[in-house]
Amino acid sequence: MDAELMVKMVEGACPFASRSKMRVTRVGEEGNITMILEENPDNLNAFGLVHAGAICGLAETAGGMAIFNYLDPMEFLVLNTVLNIRFVAMPRGELRCSVRVVAEEVEAMLSDFQIFGRADKAVSLKVLDSSGKMVADAQASFRLMATPDEFKKYFEGMAS
Repeated sequence: MDAELMVKMVEGACPFASRSKMRVTRVGEEGNITMILEENPDNLNAFGLVHAGAICGLAETAGGMAIFNYLDPMEFLVLNTVLNIRFVAMPRGELRCSVRVVAEEVEAMLSDFQIFGRADKAVSLKVLDSSGKMVADAQASFRLMATPDEFKKYFEGMAS
């Protein structure tokens, strides 16, 4: 998937990401993707810290998009099946999550999908604040599945 389509998918087609002020800031050729969660009062908890749910959303979205980077959404979906997250510091301000999934990892998923009819990929995720301090450490598993016909309508409009 090209970088422009990835940005459209996250920032334009995903109401949760748009409402939370998530942005794709980097899609690298080596399988790197960086997303940020902008500083946004709607993402705060009662103590003025970034809400854990917003952080989970950032990590999960970045991990899924790192895999999607190599796929055609008209053919495959990537869905999160497990998210394990450990919060290690008070989250304040803009947060970012950078993830790297290389082509060979997705090729292995596609091979497993062809053989077994399903494929899963574990991804390690780190969420950092604007000073570079880690605020959350997560591991997520993503499932590769064929895009059901009913979902293809969401992607048809984005590709044009």
